[in-house]
Amino acid sequence: MPVAHTVEAIKLKRSWNTGFTLGPLDFVANPGETIAVFGKNGAGKSTLFQLLSGSIDREDGELKILGHKMSPDATSLRQHVGYLPQESALPEWTTPDEVLTYEARLLKLTNPKDLVEKELARWDATGWRHRPLSKTSHGMQRRIGLAVAMIHDPELLILDEPFNALDIVNGRTLELAIKDRAARGKTTLVSIHTPLLAANICPRAILLEAGQVEELMSWGNSSLTERASLIENRFFGVTK
Repeated sequence: MPVAHTVEAIKLKRSWNTGFTLGPLDFVANPGETIAVFGKNGAGKSTLFQLLSGSIDREDGELKILGHKMSPDATSLRQHVGYLPQESALPEWTTPDEVLTYEARLLKLTNPKDLVEKELARWDATGWRHRPLSKTSHGMQRRIGLAVAMIHDPELLILDEPFNALDIVNGRTLELAIKDRAARGKTTLVSIHTPLLAANICPRAILLEAGQVEELMSWGNSSLTERASLIENRFFGVTK
């Protein structure tokens, strides 16, 4: 039976010794939703994404992914989540082929070889498959990070500034992939710095500010230009 919510956070909280605290916050994401996550540096976006992906544990509150409690120990549950962090975490001495093959086998995917070939082709990386990541561009490393996050077609995909360093062709590939996920009932959370791009991809948007989540209620019923103006007004105090 399908779950009611892909993500359900209740009074979710995480503090750091720097003095920053995320939450307590309530947040729900449903199957098929693509949600833009806005916020200045230090607002808590990365902390939220790490909690949702199970990379770190909550301090307080409740967090459920696909109806089950999420934590770093929830290994089987984390296999239903894909996460692209803002900074690459891939070992640079490995090749795209090695990274993707390892990920496919780790997740025990059916037909891992075919899936690796599919991702290499999707991100135009077939010709670079045996080159160490240290010898590739930042854009190529970003594309392989996306391939790792998406190779298992996760129910929840979390993307932290995924369009950074992508060229126009691969940016379009990612845009279409995100829209295809929504059409198939998959949930995607994406942090994007470009308001108009976010407006085009994401039917829903939230704003993180000082560790708190605000739902941008007018976003869903606004035009693309109105959505972009809404964000620019919140951050810069200007409208178009």
